[in-house]
Amino acid sequence: MNSMTSMTQSNFTTNSIGEGGDMESVVIPDQKVKARRKDPRELSTAISVELRRMARKARLAKPVSSGGGGFRARRSDKAFRAVILSSLLFVFILPSIISVVYYGIIASDQFVSEARFLVKSSDGREISSFGGLGALLGGQSTDAAIVSEYIHSRAMIEALGKKFDLRKIFSSDEGDFFARINPDASAEDLVEHWEKQVSIKTDRASGLITLTVRTFSPETSRALAGEIVELSERMVNDLTGRNRSTSLVETHEGLLRSQEVLRQAVIDLRDARNEAGILDADVENKAITEIMTALSLEESKVDVQIASLIRTETTSGPQLRALQARAAAIKDQLATYQQQLAGGNLTGQDRDLADRSASLSQRALEVKIAQNEYARASASYELARLNAERQKSYLLTYVQPRRADEALYPNRVLMSFVVSISAFIAWAVLAGIALLVRDHTAA
Repeated sequence: MNSMTSMTQSNFTTNSIGEGGDMESVVIPDQKVKARRKDPRELSTAISVELRRMARKARLAKPVSSGGGGFRARRSDKAFRAVILSSLLFVFILPSIISVVYYGIIASDQFVSEARFLVKSSDGREISSFGGLGALLGGQSTDAAIVSEYIHSRAMIEALGKKFDLRKIFSSDEGDFFARINPDASAEDLVEHWEKQVSIKTDRASGLITLTVRTFSPETSRALAGEIVELSERMVNDLTGRNRSTSLVETHEGLLRSQEVLRQAVIDLRDARNEAGILDADVENKAITEIMTALSLEESKVDVQIASLIRTETTSGPQLRALQARAAAIKDQLATYQQQLAGGNLTGQDRDLADRSASLSQRALEVKIAQNEYARASASYELARLNAERQKSYLLTYVQPRRADEALYPNRVLMSFVVSISAFIAWAVLAGIALLVRDHTAA
């Protein structure tokens, strides 16, 4: 009891477990002790209550980001902070410094040459998919898209290789280590690098194409851009030329077929005329009709004379008999011609003219149809031949490639800023995720 009394006469101090497992001092003021000096039991109760409160506080976990954690606090807090700082250094600070040094000092100047053009036809109208080529490709491709794909293709690189050494151009000592390629680069690597150095922008609505070429020399950029435009125009003409050549062959074959049909129709008409014994059924019909008309008039005159003699002479007079014989002969001739026109029981060359006329008319109609078909085929062939002889398609270059006066690439300030901002965002995301995971684990 004396020891307890001596403790209450001075500041009472007790230890409790604090943050991080350390011991924390809890001080009870002298006034409170003095107020309870005469009752040691109440003093013991107060000490027990204070110790329980401090124990509960020690058991409550604090966020790891604040360095707490109570009993669950990890001994690796300092290591975690070191990792965060290291990530800041390697993810943000070092990339930013490297980008500033590279774009500010090391990066080589690259000169840009630009050309703008449009695929046109010789009559001033824009071509629709190279005469149907777009339809063969599914109806979605346009002339501009086809030209763009060709410019980025290996075929373009091989065509340029006949005039330019692209590996030497893009591996020049004027370029820095990261901008140039290996002089012994494979064709695939060259194509990949070509797609980076040559940019194509296409306006799908109007078909306008913008070409930009970047190299380490302004003269080389301009020369490459001009050659690309020329090769693209040649490709357009090759594609349309194939279509025109196919059309020329097809129309020529059609002309030969129609010519053969016409020749056979003429032969059939000739054979029919030889078989019928006449050249033209219509002309013969007209001639027979005229003869029958003349005979009918003559018959009428004879009938009039016979009637006059009957009234003035006897029926047995020699003149009357002669007129009657003449009238009978005329009637026989009219009957014969009528059989030729209207049909009868005649055979061979004496068969009815109606049948012969029908046969000859059929053959003549066939000849006329064959002549019309031959005329159309001949006109189509002539049109295809004229189209094949002239340049149907071309590239309308409204902005010619020019020699660059200054390097437009790289944009040193912009690229350094972009790299720094990107690095900072990447570090912030990684650090935020790490803190969230750590706090969730501690909880």
